[in-house]
Amino acid sequence: MNSFNEWFAAQGFRHFGAGEFTSYFARERNGVKNSPPPRRLWKNIVPTLRIVDDLRDSFGKPCRILSSYRAPAYNKTVGGAPLSQHLEFKALDIAFDGISPQRVYDRLLEWRKAGKFIGGLGLYPSSGFVHIDTRGRNATWKGN
Repeated sequence: MNSFNEWFAAQGFRHFGAGEFTSYFARERNGVKNSPPPRRLWKNIVPTLRIVDDLRDSFGKPCRILSSYRAPAYNKTVGGAPLSQHLEFKALDIAFDGISPQRVYDRLLEWRKAGKFIGGLGLYPSSGFVHIDTRGRNATWKGN
């Protein structure tokens, strides 16, 4: 398997396709381009996306991936944290149409408390999304 698309297809996600990621890898902001993650990081997104795939099932509504891997220069341009989990391809910013970010965050918080995953959860109600990552330790925050 040489391409990200082939690798992604082999992972067996139920609700997500590689195109939802590759379109983000091609984004540009203020003249700074994002890029695909290095091949060595591809596996990092699997645990996070498995949780989001299950979350999509639990809500029964489509989930939009707003942010995934960020190249270092792109991360700086979008105002990402210097040690952002997006740099390691372990994080997703997600939104569901018709479901408030608070409700998504609350469900993920319940799942984390139940041991379904270990990682970061950030609530951004005014921006309309939730951050989730599988960094290996719990972190919780609220943004704008």
